[in-house]
Amino acid sequence: MNYERRSPRHSQSGIEFETFWVDETPYQTELSAKFKNRKSWSPADNRKVTAFLPGTVTQVLVKKGDQIKGGQTIVKFEAMKMVNNVQALAGGRVKNVYVKTGDKFPKGFVLVELE
Repeated sequence: MNYERRSPRHSQSGIEFETFWVDETPYQTELSAKFKNRKSWSPADNRKVTAFLPGTVTQVLVKKGDQIKGGQTIVKFEAMKMVNNVQALAGGRVKNVYVKTGDKFPKGFVLVELE
């Protein structure tokens, strides 16, 4: 599948549209306010280990200054009556631990930061 944006944005009756081409077929779409005001995508920061679900910490397996490896489990938490493991995406030294056993946190919360 080939995708590209060939034509600039244009307006019809005050509604802003943009034309996209997929495999030589044009598609016109309205650009909503939500789309125009969205947060830009940015790559994940492997130094910040975040929660993929909201939950409650059951065990913190690292402390500040520890040297860890990528894939190592660093925090365990309970969510939806299940214990989940949080693993570091990359190795490094632990800069800060932002949670302790019993803490509740939302999705996306930074649990541990690496140097």
